[in-house]
Amino acid sequence: MTRSPISGKVQTVLGPIKPETLGPTITHEHLLIDFRVVFQQPNNPDEAGMAEEKLSLANLGWIRHNWNSSADNLMLLDEDVAIAEATDYFDAGGRTLVDVTSNGLGRDPLALERISRATGLNVVMGGGHYIGSTHPAEFEAATAEEIAESIIQDVQVGVDGTDIRTGIIGEVGVSAPWAETERKTVQAAVIAQAQTGVPVLIHPGRDEELPLRILEAIAEWGGDLSNTVMGHIERTIYSRDALKRVAETGAFLNFDLFGHDSSFYPLAPHSYMPNDAQRMDQIEFLIDGGHIDQILLAHDVCSKHRLKRYGGHGWDHIIARVVPQMLARGVSRELVDRMLVDNPRRMLTFA
Repeated sequence: MTRSPISGKVQTVLGPIKPETLGPTITHEHLLIDFRVVFQQPNNPDEAGMAEEKLSLANLGWIRHNWNSSADNLMLLDEDVAIAEATDYFDAGGRTLVDVTSNGLGRDPLALERISRATGLNVVMGGGHYIGSTHPAEFEAATAEEIAESIIQDVQVGVDGTDIRTGIIGEVGVSAPWAETERKTVQAAVIAQAQTGVPVLIHPGRDEELPLRILEAIAEWGGDLSNTVMGHIERTIYSRDALKRVAETGAFLNFDLFGHDSSFYPLAPHSYMPNDAQRMDQIEFLIDGGHIDQILLAHDVCSKHRLKRYGGHGWDHIIARVVPQMLARGVSRELVDRMLVDNPRRMLTFA
């Protein structure tokens, strides 16, 4: 791997910083996002009109159950709201937020820079490409090497004509089944990682065996699994055996949906979204198995209904409410700090 000019540092939207200054870090969020790529019409034809309603107290219960059938809910585009909600996270003790709004989800580097300055937070911006339905048509004929060129440009020079650079490649989207252009975009991320030392974060499709298959492919392509994050662990992997096998790869494991739970999960009706207690069960299983140094924590806020202003939990949820619950369950403060401070610091530091 070519040694990066910022090797040993973390790249934020305000420039490189020393890893020891990161503090508590949530590792998969979206300060601003246009997430209408996952929009689905309501299953019940009688509720079709609700798809275009603005979120309100009157329809919040329906939206919590059908969160991707409300177009308004899927658009987080208000900088003032993002600043207010992110300030709550800062006031609770958070210091760094990783925004993995990749290409295809409305990434806005200048807005992220403004939010960082307004809140005092370190903001790490994502790169690479989301799932295949967001890919440009030219990716069908492009090679992974060609796709990697723009990713490397974003890391080394800047995004969209700015000098604001990405500090992580992700979230890199994979569907189930794994689409051909998505194989190229993951391989392109591996190529960019090898050239720049940047970490890679994966969004896996909803198939319990897919995370392991993706990590095996990354290793086969020469990727650094110790510098790779497998996201959405809790909504993808349910069996302890599958969880153990993924952990044994050495990759980081992102429990990144804290605060989001539902017995019905519209993007995968055959499964469900675990609650926070079930997430902690999985985490404690991994801690008992010796995998504490691979665990990362986040919320993946990507819709209005999960922000405080709209009746949700907000970005301070892990620090303000989950951590006290972990401590009450017997997880030590030292282990909590490893998940919230030490592990993100190692993950975000360029090789």
